[in-house]
Amino acid sequence: MKRFSTLLALASLAACASNKAAAPSTEMMSRSDAADGYAEPAGEAPGDYAGGYAPESTASASEDDAGYAYEGGAEEAEAPAAPSEAFGDADEAPAMDSPSPAPMAGASAGKAAGAPRVARTRSRDRRKAERAPLKKKSAKKDRRRRRPAPEPEPDFDRNIQAGRLTAGAFDDTLNPDVLTTFANRMSQQRDTREVADRVTGAMTIVRVVDSRGRPIHDADVRLDTDQRGARVPTGTDGRAVFFAGWDLPPEHRRQGKIKATIQHGRERMSVPVREGTINTITMRNVQSSSVNAVDIALVIDATGSMGDEIDYLKVELRNIARTIERSFPRVDQRFALVVYRDDGDAFVSRSFDFTENLSRFENHLARQSAGGGGDYPEAMDAGLDDATDLSWSQDSAKIVFLVADAPPHAEQMRRTMDAVDDLRAMGAAFYPVAASGVASEAEIVMRAAAAGTGGQYVFLTDDSGVGNGHAEPHIPCYEVQSLRNIMIRMVHTELAGERISAGQERTIRSVGRSNDGVCQVAGRAR
Repeated sequence: MKRFSTLLALASLAACASNKAAAPSTEMMSRSDAADGYAEPAGEAPGDYAGGYAPESTASASEDDAGYAYEGGAEEAEAPAAPSEAFGDADEAPAMDSPSPAPMAGASAGKAAGAPRVARTRSRDRRKAERAPLKKKSAKKDRRRRRPAPEPEPDFDRNIQAGRLTAGAFDDTLNPDVLTTFANRMSQQRDTREVADRVTGAMTIVRVVDSRGRPIHDADVRLDTDQRGARVPTGTDGRAVFFAGWDLPPEHRRQGKIKATIQHGRERMSVPVREGTINTITMRNVQSSSVNAVDIALVIDATGSMGDEIDYLKVELRNIARTIERSFPRVDQRFALVVYRDDGDAFVSRSFDFTENLSRFENHLARQSAGGGGDYPEAMDAGLDDATDLSWSQDSAKIVFLVADAPPHAEQMRRTMDAVDDLRAMGAAFYPVAASGVASEAEIVMRAAAAGTGGQYVFLTDDSGVGNGHAEPHIPCYEVQSLRNIMIRMVHTELAGERISAGQERTIRSVGRSNDGVCQVAGRAR
């Protein structure tokens, strides 16, 4: 009997111990509620906690985890369960700050047996739901890892500062008699007669505007005679420039009749024009639009004679490209590079097509060096031929900066000017930059290209002290400024659709007298 009483007491104690284990303490529930998520006490079965605890909603987890990237294993990251699988509608999830009801001590054995599986399922669903918004961030992080390493910094001479080179600029379309006098002189030389004859005779400008007087860009202008017609598109300033020697047959003077046919879109009109003057034509049914894109092509002579300035020019041109990008953020900008030398050199001409990536353009520019050449003329015709093959866009302002110190070979003068004519027909404006060593033969080619396309002639000067001596141009009046300021001003001119004058505050020195680009000195042609 005593043994039976002892066994009965032990059984009673065992039952009490079982009931105590089935009911969590208030202290343990407080720790669980305070935790950010579900944590199982070590060494205890999780099942009995499932009835009184609900995880945070997925939305809260997403907000708390913003800015973190999930680095978990692939198996856990796959197909996270929707919050509704854990506790029905997400709105029905109990709030975290509400006290969790304690489970009843007399829970049935069946419920207790199934609770661990339910608790583990809810815990897994919660972890997956919390990781769901981070999966996307993980993908982004992986994509960043897979991106190629950034290109190395372009190899420019760090001892050279931009803004050192100095230059002048001249607009022959504002001073046609100056160009005519120089062209007549150069037409006496056999090598340059082909070019000089193009810009001799009267210069006729057709300027096309809308009803409010604003320039119409890219209108097709055809200057017709009874013998032949020349076609030139208007630039961003609405002008199309024609020369009698370039665009009209010699016998047109006997006809005495010239008319301009202008077309823009579906609008077309024909009007008589006066030769040798500026003719402003109004298209009342066409509305002017601003230019919101620019294509800039650098065509550079990279022969040995450019060695004294090529490194400076590379730094200057890089800085100019960067300044243009910052100065006109709302304008789509593309840059291209063409480099030429001469026959028999390592290469005659090579080109790098237009790109919106300024770093890529800078890398192309940085890799260029001066070499080859030998004789004075170079393969300018090949460089300009390559420029015609660039992917020029349709409605952009188009600019060619031809940087050179020598003319093309005499036998390639016609081919050179044919390339200029092709770019002219596309609507490109030339802004040649004459480097040191430029003589009259190169000057006439560059000035003809600039005048025929409505651009300006730019030439380096000795004021910078860089490079060999620079030939004085056959021009009676100009202002010397930094090359950087001048080239940026030329781009601004094209984008604005009107001539931007040189500011006196940036002028280093002046030669002769001028009024807004027009020379005011008697006997100004040299």
